Amino acid sequence: MSIIFSCQADFHGVALQEILAVNNEIKFIKWLGGGVGLLDYAGEFDEFSQLIKAQSLIFLRHIFPAEYTAQDINFIQDFEPRMSQNKNFSVQIRASENNKIYKPPEIKEKITDYFKQKGFAENKRDPEQIISVYLTDNNIYAGLSQAEQNLSIWSGGMRHYAMREDIISRAGFKLMEALEAYPIDFNNSTALDLGAAPGGWTKVLIEHGLRVTAVDPVELSPELQANKNVDYYQERAHEYIKKSNKKFNLIVNDMSMNIFTSINFILSLKNRLNKDGHIIITFKLTKQDRLNKIKDGLKILSKHFEPVFIRQLFHNRSEITVILKKN
Repeated sequence: MSIIFSCQADFHGVALQEILAVNNEIKFIKWLGGGVGLLDYAGEFDEFSQLIKAQSLIFLRHIFPAEYTAQDINFIQDFEPRMSQNKNFSVQIRASENNKIYKPPEIKEKITDYFKQKGFAENKRDPEQIISVYLTDNNIYAGLSQAEQNLSIWSGGMRHYAMREDIISRAGFKLMEALEAYPIDFNNSTALDLGAAPGGWTKVLIEHGLRVTAVDPVELSPELQANKNVDYYQERAHEYIKKSNKKFNLIVNDMSMNIFTSINFILSLKNRLNKDGHIIITFKLTKQDRLNKIKDGLKILSKHFEPVFIRQLFHNRSEITVILKKN
């Protein structure tokens, strides 16, 4: 079984390292494009998907079965008998940087129209079965799978959000994606946002119904300063922590710190977190020894917290998102 996987292009090396460490029956074939690679696996795709899910890999975003490799779209006739009329579908199509032959929008439209004419219902936002297509300079790779098998329902694991007028900062997309990937029941909780300005994360938190204490020496958005659910302190994070004994259900931090500085900072906040509370933080990564630094850092944190989510999301750049729960 051939399988196409996706990760962030700048982290393709560590992503592949993680994948190959899972099982010696997984073989790397080649890179097809930036952050897109081709694997070979001895078993079936569902088996591979379950195996990967059990490992909770950090840098892998998306997979799909490359069941069909050719230069046309005749595969649609083979896929039709395998598709369920009781489930909606989506066609997800991407192309490598070298593709000069195929036109993705036209191919996507042809495939989508074919299945809609056959009575299948399209659902782009929340599909149940997915036809995945990847175009290179001379080949079409395609596969049919159930949405949950692909690790992400979004093409290539790329979760896009609309850039609304009321978006304060694109950084908020990181938190939106994290809370979508790992939902937390806040239930009228309180949150501490350290390094909050201009307020991208604070806005996401109040939209989730939290009362937020926002701390940053840089000025917070006037819109958020005027919000009745925001308490703003214009000072450095360590100054606020030193003078306040308040406890929170959630603490978030997207400040630029190296991993071990972040870890020491997290440990200093342990007593500021209520029982069963969560911490959401981004670990900024350098180019050297990324996996070992993450592993060593999590080993330290695991003595005090339960790491419940660790992943490089689409909206992360040179960083990963880590969610911890108080033991």
